[in-house]
Amino acid sequence: MNIENMLFKQVSKPQNHLMTKVIKLWDNRYRINVCTETNEDNLVKRKISSSYFCHLNDDKLVIVSPSGVVI
Repeated sequence: MNIENMLFKQVSKPQNHLMTKVIKLWDNRYRINVCTETNEDNLVKRKISSSYFCHLNDDKLVIVSPSGVVI
């Protein structure tokens, strides 16, 4: 199973999902950015709507909050 699928089993995928970028930092640590796209006033707006610091523990994705607490 890929890391993106593992993430979306734990958190809901945004309705206006554009893409998910998984960045390997070191060892089994990852930064996952979830990007969305909206149309407002004839402008397409793209942004990182959520970002997660995660690590793999065996075959389980562990999401860590910004304070370092495991979610």
